[in-house]
Amino acid sequence: MSSLSGNPLAKHFRQPQLYLKLPSGGRWYPEGTLELPVTGEVPIYAMTAKDEITMKTPDSLMNGASTVHVIESCCPAIKNAWKMPAVDIDPVLIAIRLATYGKEMDFTTVCPSCGTKNEHALDLSHMLGKIELADWSRTVKNDDFEIILKPQSYEDFNKSNMLNFEEQRILQVVQQDSLSEEEKIERFNQLFAQLIETGIGQVSKSIAGVRMSDGTVVDNPEYIREFLDNCERDVWEGLKSTLDVINNENIYNTVNITCSNEDCKKPFVTPFVFEQTNFFG
Repeated sequence: MSSLSGNPLAKHFRQPQLYLKLPSGGRWYPEGTLELPVTGEVPIYAMTAKDEITMKTPDSLMNGASTVHVIESCCPAIKNAWKMPAVDIDPVLIAIRLATYGKEMDFTTVCPSCGTKNEHALDLSHMLGKIELADWSRTVKNDDFEIILKPQSYEDFNKSNMLNFEEQRILQVVQQDSLSEEEKIERFNQLFAQLIETGIGQVSKSIAGVRMSDGTVVDNPEYIREFLDNCERDVWEGLKSTLDVINNENIYNTVNITCSNEDCKKPFVTPFVFEQTNFFG
């Protein structure tokens, strides 16, 4: 948020519109990537014209660069958004949209009972207030060791999404009729191997360390990855199920709706799908 020295227009620069308490509380940020005020709340600024253009650039949205740019612009306390824990991404982006466009966002649902299309003005301040940090203090215990967990960084989370996107493209290629059966089998085997590598790699990024029976904590990423490649099935299943529970703990991604059709008026729950491609449109 620096400006030219003596610029008479500096007093008209944007000011913080709200202050956000990060769900992470500032944990899991590498040193130098966050300047957390003593209040524990980071200032949130409205987007500039440059920020809005960036959020509408397809390539930058796909590779995560636009998200990083806008977060660092509108939440300058975060110095490197690539390294921030992924659990803070949605809350910060919701706060930025709230600071830029106000608390109401148009939201359309379809009643599952009568098919009526419902138009709503979703209160983002209420949505933001529902967000809580999942219990990342939970560990996966074994007789001889204990696995310590952590949320992925945005960089790792985004890489996983990019890999998943590429794998879907490969799957479409495999399904092409122009390929011979031998080519389809070869490409399917490649896809299957990539899926396994992606899945194991994604899980490894959520391990902070492994505490041994003597209290020693092994946190070397290469050792952890080798451990996952060679651990017993029960260990893997316990780890995966624990992560699934943690990742589904937050309730902010659903909205309670009552159908607007006077002849229906039935309540239903609909998912709040956070799509950056249209969230800032």
